[in-house]
Amino acid sequence: MFGVGLDECAGASISGEIPLRDDLVNRVIAQRLAASPGAIASAHVDAQDHDTVGVELSMRGPRLLPSVRIAACIDRQPDLPHAPVLGLRWSMPGMGPLGFFVAPALTWFKLLPPGIQADGDRIDVDIAAVLRAKGLGELMPHITALQVHTRRGAFLVRFELRVG
Repeated sequence: MFGVGLDECAGASISGEIPLRDDLVNRVIAQRLAASPGAIASAHVDAQDHDTVGVELSMRGPRLLPSVRIAACIDRQPDLPHAPVLGLRWSMPGMGPLGFFVAPALTWFKLLPPGIQADGDRIDVDIAAVLRAKGLGELMPHITALQVHTRRGAFLVRFELRVG
């Protein structure tokens, strides 16, 4: 990947935290959605404190539904190497009775990127599958710790890599 085999770096370890600001995350999302035929026209994320994220979704096609505001909370961190899955639970605060109609419709959007699954009020991100889809699967055996947290305006990715 870097012109050097990871086995040539045996004994190396690195840990750190990468802050991903909302503007970067939203730019990547906009690029992906522009190239996607899916039902979602736009999505704007707003990282909050305490591992919560606000998401505003606008749908393609006829404007039968207004944009929808979703609140998501990270409720499960990856447990490496056994369960490399980041879990979120989402809700639609303030939607009142309209939420009963909109919430089930959101689960029909099955055109999610590899490694991301939605089921009911849960979204699970399989970190190993996401890395494989990006051509970075060889990193997974070396990731010994990974957590994603939020603070106002940014996602914080904390990691530890070790080469055996």
